[in-house]
Amino acid sequence: MSSYDTSILLNSLESGHILVDRELNVYFQNRWLSTNTQIKDSEIVGKNLLDFYPNINKSTLQRKIDTAFLLDTPTFYSGNSKEPFLKIKRNKVSSMSLEYMQLQVTITPYDRDSKIVMISIYDISDVFETKLSLDKEIEKVNALNQTLELQKDVMDKNIMILRTSIDGSISEASSMFCEFYGYTKDELVGQNISIISSKKLPSSIYKEMWSFILSGKSWSGEVENITKNGTLKWVQLSINPVIDSSGNLVEFNAFYHDITSKKLLEELYIRDTLTGLYNRAYFEKYIASIKKSQRKTDTPFALIIADIDHFKSINDTFGHQVGDEALKGVASTLNLLLRSDDIIARWGGEEFVIMLKDIDLENAIKIANKLRIAVEEKEIIKDRKITCSFGVSLYNLDDDIDEVFKKADEALYKAKNSGRNRVLAVQ
Repeated sequence: MSSYDTSILLNSLESGHILVDRELNVYFQNRWLSTNTQIKDSEIVGKNLLDFYPNINKSTLQRKIDTAFLLDTPTFYSGNSKEPFLKIKRNKVSSMSLEYMQLQVTITPYDRDSKIVMISIYDISDVFETKLSLDKEIEKVNALNQTLELQKDVMDKNIMILRTSIDGSISEASSMFCEFYGYTKDELVGQNISIISSKKLPSSIYKEMWSFILSGKSWSGEVENITKNGTLKWVQLSINPVIDSSGNLVEFNAFYHDITSKKLLEELYIRDTLTGLYNRAYFEKYIASIKKSQRKTDTPFALIIADIDHFKSINDTFGHQVGDEALKGVASTLNLLLRSDDIIARWGGEEFVIMLKDIDLENAIKIANKLRIAVEEKEIIKDRKITCSFGVSLYNLDDDIDEVFKKADEALYKAKNSGRNRVLAVQ
């Protein structure tokens, strides 16, 4: 595509795009940025970005540019920051108090020879507002539910509503629901609700949901569904049982609210940017919630800490870029072999932590060995065998979480010091 074609495309986008080299000299600025910053492209092109935005951290931005070319992939400059990449005033009337746009900034390689990147700037203020107003929106949905028959036509076009039998067969779907998921009403009616299930959520969520609604209680939660064309969507789902005059459960009314943007935003904060696994902060929060809500009927889970053997020598011999590829390869290998209910996170450096649900110690050790063998047998990086050592411990009701971690870490230490590439457990 010619530069002329590129400028036409970029000028048509409702987001900001600017081309700079490593020294932050500006080669192009699109119309969206000119309009929203009040800086004409004729003023900024040929000048240095810092002349107009002196608060930008030059060294950080240059490091991000170098990383983008090194990995040949976009890098993120900032997500939700108190000091935004650019201060752009909002021109949208809003009940919220956001004076400046909340920005998501990505840096993408554009011209490798000239070290030119495209800095793309997206206004995600609406996502933040959606997050802040989500509870109010749910209350509105519940209020509309009470006047369903009086406002049926309005609700059909503006709210995602689904009615099912007690076995999950769809009996009615609103027009907005059909539009959102890409089906006609005829395609949905008679089908089981599982037609929109992404099958990616832990089975425990569905067990809890069905336990509630079959007992006549309402249920509300966040679920990931899939549209007809395969697009994944997150929704806030509220299910209300319908009871007849004899007290019998006859059907369910379900209300859906699109929270896909909210979930995408959350993912920025709970994922490790290199491996795509959960980060340590999220895993610690998840484990803490398990302890807080533990019931006597709950089954034990196992903790596994995995560590890449001789990782320092990989970095020293092949360089940090290959070391990063090793981390990503091991993370992918481990994640693919786990069950949907299991949780895996990057614990830090070359360590990973895994929670295996509903399992005893013997079977946890077996799974850890499967993971160990999978890593050993897979060619993760060329000309170098990668292995991992594993430490395993078991959590039972009323155990101290810190002590369980300590035992898993102790087991890992013993595995590393007894030859590596092995699984050991401490009870």
